[in-house]
Amino acid sequence: MDNTNVARIAAATAKLLGTVAALDDATVAGPSLLPGWDRAMVIAHLAANADGLERVIGAAARGEVGEFYPGGRPARDAEIEAARGRPARELYRRLSTSCERAMSAMRGASDELWAAPAVHPAGELTVGTLVVARLREVEVHHVDLNLGYSPADWPSEWVIEEMDRAMLDLPSRLPAGTAVVLEATDTDQHWVAGSGEAFELAGTVAELFAWVTGRSGTIGGKQAPALAAWR
Repeated sequence: MDNTNVARIAAATAKLLGTVAALDDATVAGPSLLPGWDRAMVIAHLAANADGLERVIGAAARGEVGEFYPGGRPARDAEIEAARGRPARELYRRLSTSCERAMSAMRGASDELWAAPAVHPAGELTVGTLVVARLREVEVHHVDLNLGYSPADWPSEWVIEEMDRAMLDLPSRLPAGTAVVLEATDTDQHWVAGSGEAFELAGTVAELFAWVTGRSGTIGGKQAPALAAWR
């Protein structure tokens, strides 16, 4: 079992559920930080993502290749849209039940299952990769709810790991002829990506990752280059 990431997901999920449990109908109907999405849609997406993880782990345990979102991205998008304006208690029950089932599946998975394949809209991925992605979904979309949880609340060790992963495709997301030199002011990490005119940007590791994920346009109070969409 991937003990480190499962424990991290459990901790992040507890914080998320604490936020969602306190919401009323008017609040969940309010806008999230994602353009065109209300908070209900973000919550529904997090629940569906948990369902997908449980689904592919269960399939792998049976020796099958599971589909994270049956019906692909169109079905995923339709499920998210259908949640618009749903009651707060209904959304909380849906999310808490889905998270509990996903956590149970992860805790019960054998070590061999992490290398098992699964079908995802992004392509064929391993179950282990999707476990890592689940933590990213919970942490980033918790911020998207715009209810007081911010990038400054992200666990620093996790953000550093995510920055290392994000650097793999950051060059393709930068404007043509642009390079960035990123310095984390609260750690000793730095990253370089792209080619051409260089922008030196310094900020906390959370500020850097907020920019990488499209959740901020500035780093350390300085305007950063606009990026192509994240994932």
